[in-house]
Amino acid sequence: MKKLLSSLPKSIWVISITGFLINMATIMVFSQMPIFMKTELGASEHTIGAIDGFVEFVSHAMRIVAGSISDIIQNRKVVLGVGYGLSALVKPLFALSSSVGFVVFIRSLDRITNGLQASPRDALIGDLVPKTKRGSSYGLSKSLKTAGSVTGAAIVVWIMTISGNNFRLLFLCAFIPAIIALVLFIFGIKEPKAVPLKEITKPKQKPFNWRSVFELKKDYWHVIGMLGIYELAHFGESYLTFRVREVGVNITYISMVMVLFNMGQFLSAFPIGALSDRFRRENILLLGFSFMLLANMCMIFGASPLFVYLGVFFWGAQMGTTQSVFVSMVSEKAPKHVRGTAFGIFYIVMGIDILIASKFAGVLWDRFGSIGAFRYSAVVTCISILVLLFWKHKQTQKIISA
Repeated sequence: MKKLLSSLPKSIWVISITGFLINMATIMVFSQMPIFMKTELGASEHTIGAIDGFVEFVSHAMRIVAGSISDIIQNRKVVLGVGYGLSALVKPLFALSSSVGFVVFIRSLDRITNGLQASPRDALIGDLVPKTKRGSSYGLSKSLKTAGSVTGAAIVVWIMTISGNNFRLLFLCAFIPAIIALVLFIFGIKEPKAVPLKEITKPKQKPFNWRSVFELKKDYWHVIGMLGIYELAHFGESYLTFRVREVGVNITYISMVMVLFNMGQFLSAFPIGALSDRFRRENILLLGFSFMLLANMCMIFGASPLFVYLGVFFWGAQMGTTQSVFVSMVSEKAPKHVRGTAFGIFYIVMGIDILIASKFAGVLWDRFGSIGAFRYSAVVTCISILVLLFWKHKQTQKIISA
């Protein structure tokens, strides 16, 4: 493991450490945002869940634009730098929130900056490393991002304890790691040499270039189809917070939800990403789907904080597993000159799914309670497992007949 880590390029480490700091800042805001909106602004669970879905859709919609721009200008660092800079500027504005509408506006701005980062970052990692190291590279990036989230959550507990649950002070402090991340990225990353224009088959066009879509092969679209089914089981993480509150966890320690959620991601992303470089990625994806099913079972049947917290951990583990594998599959099945666009499509599909799932989960929660929402997720996960097994069988038959 140590040898594998040391073999990864310096730029991968810089990208990963930058992600650590950005996620630290983000979790300092968003781990407490559902409770802040409910207790200080009077928003309902349904409203908060719908807002979660909406702002995530905004973020994912922006990713297709950012990915296409990074393909067209052949410089992913510029797009990433703008995203990191705006992210740092937006964080302190949450301290000024006085209405649900203002929170929606600022959260949308923040998620736009997140959208500017995701596709170019994942495409840049794919540009920097060969196929045999992509799983471990994406896994390292995901692991350090989630380590940043765990650190951020621990800082939240400390600040909320010493400040008497001062949400606005917490939001102001989130600016510090965000600005450090921007400086590190600017001086620590060197963009790889661009592919000469004469070697690129597509013409330069406006962002989003529809011709890029037709250069993506059937194998890529199979991955997107599988993602589209599975992510319908994945609604906003605010519902995890509400489920934990149902079993009596004190508001001061509610950020432990994000600690366990991100610990699940941290412990799974790198080792499982590395495994996906050695074994069939479909097999590793099946493991991630199984984690999601376990998470839902804990949420449905758990009557104590222990079991619900275990469900939160498995929810994080499925995120670390499935996202590391999915991004590796997208990277290897998309040509380099349209890789940003390919990741943009990947993220917009994910965003649409989360929007639908969050809205549906909110309706089920209002009518049937938390159990209804998690039963829905469990059913969709079971369908995803069956589809993945069928796809895996077809892939095996294709290999045998080749």
